[in-house]
Amino acid sequence: MTPLDLGLIAGAFVLILVGAEVFTNGVEWLGIMLNMTEGATGSILAAFGTATPETLIPVVAILFTRSADAAEIGVGAILGAPFMLGTLVMLLIGATAFLLRGRRGRDTLQVDAAHATRDMGFFLVLYTLALALALLPAGVRSVKGIVGWVFLPAYVLYLFLVLRTPRRSHADLEEQAEERAAFSALTFATYLRRIGLAVAPARPPLWLVLAQTLISFGAIVLGAKFFASFVEDFSNAMGFNTLLVALVLAPLATELPEAANSLIWTKDGKDVIALGNVAGAMVFQSTIPVTIGVLLTPWEIGRFGTVAAVFALLSGGLIWLQLRLRARENALPVSALMLGGSLYVVFIGYVLWSVLV
Repeated sequence: MTPLDLGLIAGAFVLILVGAEVFTNGVEWLGIMLNMTEGATGSILAAFGTATPETLIPVVAILFTRSADAAEIGVGAILGAPFMLGTLVMLLIGATAFLLRGRRGRDTLQVDAAHATRDMGFFLVLYTLALALALLPAGVRSVKGIVGWVFLPAYVLYLFLVLRTPRRSHADLEEQAEERAAFSALTFATYLRRIGLAVAPARPPLWLVLAQTLISFGAIVLGAKFFASFVEDFSNAMGFNTLLVALVLAPLATELPEAANSLIWTKDGKDVIALGNVAGAMVFQSTIPVTIGVLLTPWEIGRFGTVAAVFALLSGGLIWLQLRLRARENALPVSALMLGGSLYVVFIGYVLWSVLV
C-alpha cells in the first residue's frame, strides 16, 4: 500500500460521506420544490436519498468494475449495510440513550411500536428469503432468477402501507414533529450565503436544488468507483477474503451519515425518528440492493457473509420480539437494542479469530 493508495481511499471515503449527506439534503428539498406531500417526501424521497450511497457501491462494483472480484465486492456491500444497521447502529442508539438518560429525562426509548414492528417484520421476512436463496443447493439455484423479482414488489407494498397510514396517533404526530425539526436548510445555499451571495437557505431556487442533487450524486458514484478498486487491491495485497473486506468496510463509508443522524436525534430525545430511520433503511437494504445481488451475481455469500446475515436476523428478531412484548405505551427499554446489537462485537471477534489464528 503506497501513500497514493491511502490518499485515494481516504478521498473515496470523504466523497461518499460528504456526497451522501449533501445528496440526501438535496433530495429532501427536491420533494419540497415539487410540492410532494410530506409523507411522500419523508418515506420515498428521503429513504431513496439516504439509501442511494450504499446501493451505488454494489451497483458500481458489479456493473462497472471489470474484475474477478466484482461480484464479491458487490455482495459484501449488500450484506454489510443491513448487518451494520441491525447490530452496531442499534447498539449505539441504545447505548446513547442509556448514557444520556439524565439529560434526556428518561431511561427508555420513546418509539412508534406499531410502525417499528411492521418495519422489522418486513426486514426479517425479506432478509430471511435472501439468505435462503444464497444457501440453495447447486442443483436448484436457477430458481433465484425467478424468486429474485419478489423483492421489488415487496418494497412497493411496504411503501403503500407506509403512505396509506394516516398520522393520527400521538406517536405519529410526534414523529411528524421530529421530521420537521430534523429538516435542514439547503447545504449549497448555506455556503453560498456565507460567501456573500444573496441566497436564502430556507427558500432556495429550484436550479440550485437540482445542481446540489446532481453534483453530490456524481461525487458518490466517483467515490464508489475508487472504493471498489481499493477493496479489490487491498484484499489481494493482504490475502484477505474480498467479500469480507467489503462487508466490513462498505457500511463504514455509506452508513456513517445515517448512523450519525440517528445518534444525534437520540441525544436530543427524538427517539421515534431515530429508530424509524434505521428500521426503514433496513427494509430498503433487504429489498432493492438484494434484488441487484440475487439477479446480477451468483449470490454466493460464503462463510463470513452467512454468519453476518444470521447475526443480522438474530438481532432484528430480538428487537422485533422486544417491540412486541416489552414496549409499554410506546416506551421501550434501551436494553432491547443493546442485546442484539452486541452481535456486531461478536462478529468482529469471530473475524479476527479466523484471520489471525
